Amino acid sequence: MSAKTVSILSGLFLSLLAAFCVGMWSTHKDWWPWQKTDEFRSAVRSFRATGRILPPYTFFRRRPDAANERHVVHDEAAIASGYWLINRFDADRVRYFVDLLDPSGEVVLSVPIDYSLVFDSGNPGEFVHAVAMLPDGSVIASWDTAMGMARFDPCGRVIWSRIDQVYHHSFTAGHEGYWTWQASRWDGGQDQKMVRFNPETGDILESIDLIDDVIGISASNSLALRMPENFSFDRDMGENEKADLFHPNDIEELLPTMAAAFPQFAPGDLLVSMRNIDMLAVIDRRTGEVKWVAYGPWNDQHDPDFNIDGTITVFSNNMDRFRSNIIRLDPRTGRTEDALLGTGLDFFSFIMGAHQILPNGNWMITSSMQGRVMEVTPEGRIVREYNNLIDETHNALVPFAEFLPFDYLTSVPTCAK
Repeated sequence: MSAKTVSILSGLFLSLLAAFCVGMWSTHKDWWPWQKTDEFRSAVRSFRATGRILPPYTFFRRRPDAANERHVVHDEAAIASGYWLINRFDADRVRYFVDLLDPSGEVVLSVPIDYSLVFDSGNPGEFVHAVAMLPDGSVIASWDTAMGMARFDPCGRVIWSRIDQVYHHSFTAGHEGYWTWQASRWDGGQDQKMVRFNPETGDILESIDLIDDVIGISASNSLALRMPENFSFDRDMGENEKADLFHPNDIEELLPTMAAAFPQFAPGDLLVSMRNIDMLAVIDRRTGEVKWVAYGPWNDQHDPDFNIDGTITVFSNNMDRFRSNIIRLDPRTGRTEDALLGTGLDFFSFIMGAHQILPNGNWMITSSMQGRVMEVTPEGRIVREYNNLIDETHNALVPFAEFLPFDYLTSVPTCAK
């Protein structure tokens, strides 16, 4: 082999090696070349599956036991009487809508949630993660990683908005105002606050800093949240630069109407979920004290709820176990159980997901990553279901769903153009 050939081959090898290293580093840092490659792969995958170019994690193959209709009542006599609020991704319009369904499945109202109306040059189809409907039919919404939250009227017009921070994961009604998590940036930022806000105006009424007002006030709190001594937090970390330590995803206030069932806690205490450490905790919002903490047997959990019988229930995602469940625990005794064990009910949402105990004793289960919402009896029998259909074989994402009693709304909301 001539010296010239060796030189050419060596140069080619070094060029390929350099390209490989650049590619690996771009992947590690999530730089532009990798982002575009990943976007292309995702577009090809969605087009092959659905004939549409859809964002990642917005489409899923429908379960064989799921109905091939958007809404089905299997047993009219057994369902709870009220509305279903569905936050859904619309694959045809590549947008998010909040639909209000009556018990027959008729869409009473459909509110488009358009981020471009809130943030200049924002993506109209930005991922809508958290929603709540107010009694007048207006909707508050926040986005997964994008700045801001906003209130929309029944036509989808903005009533108020704030784009100062990321407001993420959930909205829950407190005694006075709503609760959500606030972060300076996301995904996984360490600068997290629990905030209570006025849903009518968007004004922040109360703010509790997770680092300064909870972890930092005592050694026992720090230990409860698994923080070693003198841990150095980085409030300014960029996306994916450092470990997602907590991934907080829910806050629920213990309301006065339910406080008698939890004598070990006080009205106003906050039940919080930290997904990445499989932790549920109750925090005294006035002192910052962690009053109670438990880790598992839930895994990657979402949506813990106080219940009138003195138990806490939680949606256990079981990310790597391919089957989710609802776990009930008694915080006084530590006793836990699978609330639907032995019923044969099979659902799986590796992220997101929600549950709700209905007035008739049934469960409402939102299997977000299957694009499915079910009402099931305590025996696990499906009496009503909703599938966010794309085509004959696929469902689209349902980030959240909620049951609303008929008397929750002041009147049936309509869009007056």
